[in-house]
Amino acid sequence: MAKKIDLSNSIGASNENLLNAAKGATLTQDLGALLRGNDESNNSLLKIKDIKDNPFQPRREIKKESLQELAESIENEGQLQPIVVQKYKNKYILIAGHRRLYAHKLINKETIWASIIDTPYSDSKENDQLLFRLATIENVQRDQLFPLELALACQEAINKGLYKTRDELSTVINKSKSYLAKVMAILKLSPEIINDLSENKSVKDIEALYELQKIQDIKKQEELYFLLKNKKVTREDIRIEVKKQDKKQVVGIINYRKTKQKISLSVDLRKFNEKQKNDFELKLEKLISEYDK
Repeated sequence: MAKKIDLSNSIGASNENLLNAAKGATLTQDLGALLRGNDESNNSLLKIKDIKDNPFQPRREIKKESLQELAESIENEGQLQPIVVQKYKNKYILIAGHRRLYAHKLINKETIWASIIDTPYSDSKENDQLLFRLATIENVQRDQLFPLELALACQEAINKGLYKTRDELSTVINKSKSYLAKVMAILKLSPEIINDLSENKSVKDIEALYELQKIQDIKKQEELYFLLKNKKVTREDIRIEVKKQDKKQVVGIINYRKTKQKISLSVDLRKFNEKQKNDFELKLEKLISEYDK
């Protein structure tokens, strides 16, 4: 198994045991310009010991083999692009380029080339939003985040009060509301699946994971997950299982009794999923209102 460097403690953003196994900033800088860090007038050679990690960095770990390759490249060819930092008291907070920073540490470098953004750190919600946006958007645009990492980062941003709703968050990370809803649904998967996704990052298919969390039988859900991980089932196979489950749920849940004087109807709503429950209630209310005049 590939060795990994755990970032969850160093970034100061505790994931609270992966969230217990899943139970628009006002600063106006252009994000792309900040992440590129190509304003040479703001570039400096900084001491690595003076640079703190971004507390909102969504990536939880880095594979050591990948980091070793980058470190060897930096050792042989030099650092081709600066990291991006924000002034923080007499130190700095890392905004972009944490793989480059960790690669420098791996080969015991004492300094690193960095671009310093114009706005110094302030202890404010707006600055926290900026740090979240920059760290998350960089990884999303480069397709470097696994679905669970993005889900945990977004949930943490909501928990910390950076954004009140998922709608706000979808705008910030430049993704549709439906995409974000599917990402966040991953946190509903079983603890065993959450832990495996965290450890191994072997499934990146958001649509498949979204379908999987609809399976209510936890053992079945976990069985399908590991089959998916080993490429023995597909996303479509999981969708078929979800449809089978939904068909079973509508059998034997309504107790209907009729006499000359009255009709009694008893419905076990626990056997409905949320959509079925809402649809049934709406249709029943419509029928009642039609005759109860």
